[in-house]
Amino acid sequence: MKKRVFKFIKNSILIFGITFVLLEIVLAIYIRVAEIKIELPTYTFQNTHSFWFDLDVNFGTLHLPNDSYRQKKYCFDVTYTTNSKGFRDVERVVESTEKRVVALGDSFTEGIGVDSENRLTNLLESDTQISHLNFGLAGNFGPTQYWMLYKTHAQKYSHEAVLVGILPSNDFIDDDYEIALKVAGDRYRPFLKGNYPNYEIVYHTQNINDSKAQPKKQSWIHKILKNFTHSYNMYRYLRVMNRISTIPKEQLLEAEKVPSYFTYSQAQFDRLRFTLEQLKSLAGNRPVMVYSIPIEKEIKAYREHKKNPLGAQLRAVCDSLQVEYLDLLPKTNRFSEDEYKALFLSCDGHWSAEGNAFAKKEIESFFSYYQ
Repeated sequence: MKKRVFKFIKNSILIFGITFVLLEIVLAIYIRVAEIKIELPTYTFQNTHSFWFDLDVNFGTLHLPNDSYRQKKYCFDVTYTTNSKGFRDVERVVESTEKRVVALGDSFTEGIGVDSENRLTNLLESDTQISHLNFGLAGNFGPTQYWMLYKTHAQKYSHEAVLVGILPSNDFIDDDYEIALKVAGDRYRPFLKGNYPNYEIVYHTQNINDSKAQPKKQSWIHKILKNFTHSYNMYRYLRVMNRISTIPKEQLLEAEKVPSYFTYSQAQFDRLRFTLEQLKSLAGNRPVMVYSIPIEKEIKAYREHKKNPLGAQLRAVCDSLQVEYLDLLPKTNRFSEDEYKALFLSCDGHWSAEGNAFAKKEIESFFSYYQ
């Protein structure tokens, strides 16, 4: 009897093991072939927590100080490291006699998906020998947060100029209190509420400790499954997709109403305008350089209809503020379809090394500060 039980258990374990290994092999192939945009196992314990949290009482999103996080997808494998203040940058002193530029923006500025030496600010720093302090942050980070970060933190660092990256494809959403409430209403993030120019700063949660994006200890089971299996990462992806599919249609934005270069409301633009005005006011006599970033589908759409309302409106606002503005969208006209697609990571949508190099070249040749 004991032998039968032992044999049954042994065979069950063997069958389960073989099935699991086959599942892992199938998923590893499928994720790459179907281009599923999920994180892959690193087969290390480097990722024992998330890369970003809501940590700052003023602007919310921030990384843990002196931390590292390895992000692996089918088209890149990058380890991010942070300095003592929680930014993906080398250590920076507050006071310096060197020429320095403060760079503000979201995940494109932070350089998600590429090694530090291949991202925009590092390329500019290497070529110009001017230090570029990178305060870009991933994790639903919009213009109101750029302003609040500059006002409460980045402004303290001695610098000669401010470089601001605008990503229309999600900056309008990230700055919209009502839309963000549906997507991430349990996050601690600042928003502008009211009508231009009479806004007040409000947050989704009453205090930062109420945010769902607070650091918490992960179970050892989660750590093992996340870092060593495709199955668990696919399960988490499917669970999110299922949750999205259950959201009532009336709570979802129609595709044609999702804010972008071409689709945004006057209220959304007014909030962007206000944050740029505040940044310029805080910067004083320092030059503020603003550039806007198109994503791949916006470049494709622009080639079809040749309309660019945001570029015209942003230029008018920046001119009124005596701020130089570079619109990267029309700069992509010289590329073939394959060439502009190569500017972005196929598994993620952020700039590739080629995309960062393209932006660096355009920025350095356009803004007076670099001449």
